[in-house]
Parts: sequence; structure tokens; C-alpha cells
Amino acid sequence: MKVVLWTWMAVLVLAFFGALPAECHAQAKCPWLNAATAAGVLGGEVQMAVTAPVDPGTGKGIGAASYSDEVRMDRFDVSCDFSRKAESSVFTLNISVKTMADSAKDFASFLALCTGSTVPLRGIGSEAVQCVSKDNSHPGYEQVIARVRDRAFVLTVSRAVKATVAASENGLRDDTRNTAEQVAGSLF
Repeated sequence: MKVVLWTWMAVLVLAFFGALPAECHAQAKCPWLNAATAAGVLGGEVQMAVTAPVDPGTGKGIGAASYSDEVRMDRFDVSCDFSRKAESSVFTLNISVKTMADSAKDFASFLALCTGSTVPLRGIGSEAVQCVSKDNSHPGYEQVIARVRDRAFVLTVSRAVKATVAASENGLRDDTRNTAEQVAGSLF
């Protein structure tokens, strides 16, 4: 009886391992920021969505794809969206990275995304600016646009008005500035 039981257990274990896929893939991870850091910036647990090249070998196509942990996502143009819902408020953090063919010409199109005035920022890549709303019509909204070599990035943080805290003297919250510094550092 014991021999039959052990034989059946061996068959079940082999069937289980035989049903597993030969190659395991994980959802693409954000190469610029992890969910725990984004949760600290947004004040609670976040959902993450990563938009990355469909085929990391060629860098062609954009969409949600699965990659092995060996794929270096930091070599591609990746957008990371973090969001947190609390009561009736939605908090978001978005990082978009784009490789420019000619940074002297192409970076101007990224600066054009700023709808207000720009304030230069030091220590965050090259030509980093903070976008400041002209009439403070979007309290809780912060945007940093910067360049590191031939790659531009746009960091956008949106928080509920009542969740905003005092910013530093230039109007940029410390956690937003730290996040921008982290993104710039990972692009070096």
C-alpha cells in the first residue's frame, strides 16, 4: 500500500512541475522608481503601470509586456504611472523617459509641455526646470522636466489639495525633488 501511495505522489509532483511554463516572466518593473518610494511620495499604497517596449530586443513597439528579470529596462523609453485612491481623491505620480535623436533640438518640445513659467533647478540632470502654474490654478500639481545626456524625462506629481504640505523655498516639495534626483541619477 505504501508503494502505491508513494508512486501516486511522485506522479502528482511530476505532473505539477510538468505543467509549469518552461520560462517564467515578470511584469515589467519601473527602472526609475519602485512602488515603495512612490507610496512614500503619494502617502499610501500605490498601483503601478509600466509602459515599455513590446520587444525589448529591438526597442520597437510600446505596450504592456512581460520580461525576464534579466532585461535591463533602463535602456529603453519607459513610462511609469503610480496612482493611489483615497476617499474621493486620486494621487498620481508619472515618470516618462524619452531618448532624443538631437538633444539640442528635441529638448525644446519637452519644455513646451510646461503650461506655466519655468524655474531652473540645480543638481537634477541638465537643463532641469520646475513648471510653476501662473495663477496657482492647480494646487498639489508639480512637474519637473530635465535632460540627462540624450534622454529627457518628465516627472509629474498630482496630490489632493488638502494633502499638500509646505514646499521648500522654490515651491517644489522635498519628496518631489528627491524623486527627480533619483530619476536623473538612474539615467547617468
